[in-house]
Amino acid sequence: MFWRNDFRDEVGKSKVFTLLIMILGLFFINQINYSAGNSQVKKIQIEYFGRKDCKNCANLEKFLKELSTKRDDFEYVEHKIDESKEEKAFFDETATKLKLVKGTPIIYVDEHIIQGFNTAETTGKEIEELIDSGKTKDKILSLKEYVESGQAGKGNVSSNGAVCTGDKVCEIPGLTKRAERQVLVNIPIINKTIDLTNYSLLTMSIVLGTIDGFNPCAMWVLVLFLTALIAVGNKVKMFRVAGLFILAEAVMYFLILNAWIYTWDFVGLDKWVTPIVGIVGIAGGIFFIKNYLKKGDTLECEVTDFEQRAKISRKVKDIANKPFTLLTALAVIGLALSVNVIEFACSIGIPQTYTKILQINEVPFWARQFYTFIYIIGYMIDDIIVFWFALMSINKLQLTTKYSKWVNLFGGILMIILGLIMLIKPSLLIM
Repeated sequence: MFWRNDFRDEVGKSKVFTLLIMILGLFFINQINYSAGNSQVKKIQIEYFGRKDCKNCANLEKFLKELSTKRDDFEYVEHKIDESKEEKAFFDETATKLKLVKGTPIIYVDEHIIQGFNTAETTGKEIEELIDSGKTKDKILSLKEYVESGQAGKGNVSSNGAVCTGDKVCEIPGLTKRAERQVLVNIPIINKTIDLTNYSLLTMSIVLGTIDGFNPCAMWVLVLFLTALIAVGNKVKMFRVAGLFILAEAVMYFLILNAWIYTWDFVGLDKWVTPIVGIVGIAGGIFFIKNYLKKGDTLECEVTDFEQRAKISRKVKDIANKPFTLLTALAVIGLALSVNVIEFACSIGIPQTYTKILQINEVPFWARQFYTFIYIIGYMIDDIIVFWFALMSINKLQLTTKYSKWVNLFGGILMIILGLIMLIKPSLLIM
C-alpha cells in the first residue's frame, strides 16, 4: 500500500515538473520570437521615376546613397523612363491617373507622392519622416498597387518646396536647386508661390520674348493700322482699335505657347525632339542674321508675299474707316489672330526653343504660366512702343524699324548658341 502511495506521489510530482518545464519553455520561446521580431527592422521601399540629364534626379540618388550608409531600414528603386518603354508607359500611367505634372523625379514612399527634389534639408527630411511613419504600418502598397487601387488623392501629394503664406516676401535658406537661398512671393489670386531666385529662366523669358516680338510680320500690320488710324485723325478710335489688336495678339500668342508646352509633355521623345529643336533654333538664328545683313531699313515680312500684304492692307484701311462697333471689334480680333499665325511662322524657332527649355527644366504648371506671361510681356514691348510713338507722332515709327535690324542680329546669335547647346549638351539649359 505504502509503495503505491509513494508511486502516486512521484507521478504527481513528475507531472507538475513536466508542466512547469512546458510553461517555462513556451515563455522562453515567446521571448525569443519577440526579441527576434524587434531586431528585424521593417524595410520601407522608395520608388522614383528618373532619367538622364535630370539634375534633380542625380541629387536625389546621391541623397539616397548617403542616407543608406546611415540607416538600413529602407531600399530604393529607380524607374528609368528614358531607358525602358515599359517604365515610360508606367510613368505616363502614373502621371495620368494621379494627375501629376510630367516631370522627374516623382518619388513614392509610404503611399505618398513627392514631386521633385530640392535639398537633403527639405525634401530629404520629408522622405526620412515618411520612412519613419511607414515603419509603424502593417502593410504598404507598392507604387503599382497604389496607382491601380484608385486610393490616391490630393492629400497625399506634395510639391518639391516649402510654401510661404501671406502676401509678404519670405526668405528660406537652402531651398533652391542650387542649394542657395530661395525668395518666394505668394500670389493672392491663385494662392500660389513663385521663386524669384530663378532669375536665369526669368531673364531667358524676357530676352527671348522681346526678340520674338521684334519680327516684321505683326509689327508691319500694327504700323499699318496706326498709319491708317492717324490718317483718319481720331486718336480715341486709334486707342480702341490698336489696343484691342495688341490685346488679342497677346492672348493668341499665350495660347500658342501653352500649346507648344503641352506638345512637349505628350511627345516624350527627348532623344529625337531636343536635337530637332536645336536644328530649328540654328536655322532660325541664320535666318535672323541673314535679315540683318540685308541692305535698307524697310520693315518687311518675309513670310507673306506682296498680294497677301496688299489684301491685309485693304482690310486694315476698311476697319479704320468704319465706326467702332461690335462687328469692328470682332474684325480686329480676327485680323490679329490670323496675323499671329503668320507671325508664329515668321518667328521660326524662338517659341519652339523657349518652350523646350521650360520642358527640360521640368517647370511646374503655375511656374510655366508665370514664365510664359513674362515672355508675352517681352513679346509685346515692341507693339507697346510703336503704339506709344503713334500716339505722340507718326514720324517716330521709323525708329522702331531701324532698331528691329539690331534685334535680328542679337536674336540670331542667341538662337544659334541655344541650338548648338541643345545638339551638344542640353543639360546646360537646366537652370
